Amino acid sequence: MSSASTQCVPPETEIASEPIVTRPATRATTTIGVHFVVDVFSFVGVSLMPLLAVTLGMGTEQKALLLALGSLCSGVVQPIVAWVSDKFDTRAVGTMGFVVAVLCIGCFGLAQNFTQLAVLYGLGAAGIGAFHPPAAAITGHLGGSKRSKYVAFFFLAGMVGGMTGNVLIPEYVAAMTPRIDGHPDTTAGLKSLLYLIPIGLACAFMLARATHGVGHRHHGAHGSHTSWDASERRRRWFAVGVLYVTNMLRFSVNMALVYLLIEWASEYVLIKHDATMMTERLSVEASKLNGIMQASMQVGMGGMGIVLGLILSARFEKLAFVVIPLLGSVALFFIPRVGAFAPGFEVPVAILATILTGVGFGAVIPVSISLAQRLLPHRTSLASGLMLGGAWTIAFMGPIVAELIHKGLANKPSAPEGLVSWVAGLDERIAKPLIEGMGLQAGFTFTAGVLLVAGLIAMLLPGELVRRVARD
Repeated sequence: MSSASTQCVPPETEIASEPIVTRPATRATTTIGVHFVVDVFSFVGVSLMPLLAVTLGMGTEQKALLLALGSLCSGVVQPIVAWVSDKFDTRAVGTMGFVVAVLCIGCFGLAQNFTQLAVLYGLGAAGIGAFHPPAAAITGHLGGSKRSKYVAFFFLAGMVGGMTGNVLIPEYVAAMTPRIDGHPDTTAGLKSLLYLIPIGLACAFMLARATHGVGHRHHGAHGSHTSWDASERRRRWFAVGVLYVTNMLRFSVNMALVYLLIEWASEYVLIKHDATMMTERLSVEASKLNGIMQASMQVGMGGMGIVLGLILSARFEKLAFVVIPLLGSVALFFIPRVGAFAPGFEVPVAILATILTGVGFGAVIPVSISLAQRLLPHRTSLASGLMLGGAWTIAFMGPIVAELIHKGLANKPSAPEGLVSWVAGLDERIAKPLIEGMGLQAGFTFTAGVLLVAGLIAMLLPGELVRRVARD
């Protein structure tokens, strides 16, 4: 450590070196490759949401609740898995979580009602979440001095996996959907997800083989940790706290945008066909468009994420945390307004704006993971868990708030009558938009504002500490 706030640790206080890991590059590559498959599975439900909604008769509130449930379950489990992984220096929990996710997500087509789908969706999301902290920590550990680059590649693999899942899963289900008397049998098409289970289980086996015996703590992490004085500890935890809050806001934007894009795609298809009700045929088209939009978001997150991981210098990390979300908020604001600026080219322009929005909230996430691991070298799984799952735990509010702004309390059968009555008693200028909703554009605008706030909060990061830990 190179700071006056720390002191040298005698050599005898350092822990013994961990056993040398054989083939670290191969193990890291396998883990990164499995992350691609994990995130293909993680976006099955999102990409098929319009189709699932029609098949099971779900409304916008239930769609928002499903998205929120996925975020909550994925987020809650990650800090727990991270603590267990650090406490027992094990990777097994992540692998077991992936197995659970594969089995549950592969069975989406068997759900006969919203409750059954919600159970499968929640367990699948928890399993996906359990994979990430130990896998991210292992990848960073195997990267050594190239930790940021390895974590960026790990993050990119997930983004490409999400993009692939968003685009190909609806196409796969459509191709596997038989037609009976000229009408698509979407239930049979959804059951074809069962055929993906063997692929997922094979990847889980590869993950177990690759990560067996691999630790994830920095060499000498214990010695460095015990050498910090109280001031150094406070500054490091404060920096991690700022990263956590900003990631929480960015992930909330991510989850809100998932809902908003689903609704934007559905509305676009209805307007295109001059229809007032979503049919099974239109829902398949909406799912395909939604998949493209969700994939565009992943392109922005992953593409710039890998660029920053490869070229971003530590002296510019704080600047990136501030500026990139501010620029992304502008692009997000314009997504629902593309028709006014590019009539006839709404979809391609919306795709471009969505890519830029993905850059705005997602590009700095791998940088935040790497920085948090450097700030807490003795708790790398916990650092990863906070940056990923800890933030996801709160992000479940994103789609709920977005749906509330979009449709209002009148569209929420589960809203307490007392709350609705209280809101109705307010001034009409306040009560009417809260009860009837403010529309899709307002949802996008509010979400853009949240992303802007995330950039402003990042100004609190201690710049000197961020630059110093890059040399540790």
